[in-house]
Amino acid sequence: MLEVTYDLKMRKRDLVIVAALLMGCASSTPTTETTARVTMITTGGTFIARLLPAAAPQTVAQFLRLVQVGVYDSVYFYRVEQGFVAQTATADDREVPLTDAQRATIRAIPLETGPIQHTRGVLSLAHGDDPNSGETSFSILLADAAHLDGKFTIFGMLEGDGAALRALEEHYDQRARDKSGKRLQIIRITKAPDGR
Repeated sequence: MLEVTYDLKMRKRDLVIVAALLMGCASSTPTTETTARVTMITTGGTFIARLLPAAAPQTVAQFLRLVQVGVYDSVYFYRVEQGFVAQTATADDREVPLTDAQRATIRAIPLETGPIQHTRGVLSLAHGDDPNSGETSFSILLADAAHLDGKFTIFGMLEGDGAALRALEEHYDQRARDKSGKRLQIIRITKAPDGR
């Protein structure tokens, strides 16, 4: 029964995304691409994410710029809160220090909201007290979180059956550390050349 409920939630979420994408195509806001996918290789598994430029054009454009110059390479995760989020640290919390060129690429992005809801597998840009201050830290939702809707920018969604996300939840604690104390870390994020 759990799998059926999960599948129904995933289908509902996908319908909302399709509607948002169609609305975005009709808007006058320029988008960076109609389809963009990235591969995020972490110490906890590999994730494929579909980005949503129609829903969050500025955030997706910034994210892709940061990916292109390697800002996320070696960034640690800040937390893995069961039933809530797995959140990356800021780009300053990484194994290899940022170069001046990488640092120059980072800028604050204004909040972009729409009809897509914070559900399991969504990528959501983190920010401080100012909703227009999001830069590099983002969360992968581990459960539905309606209280975040309209307050944080949704810019992507994980694809696949969720096995890698379940493994991450099982092997990392709230401080994003495994049983040996090793921190969860992004090894590399790359954009698929054909958008897939």
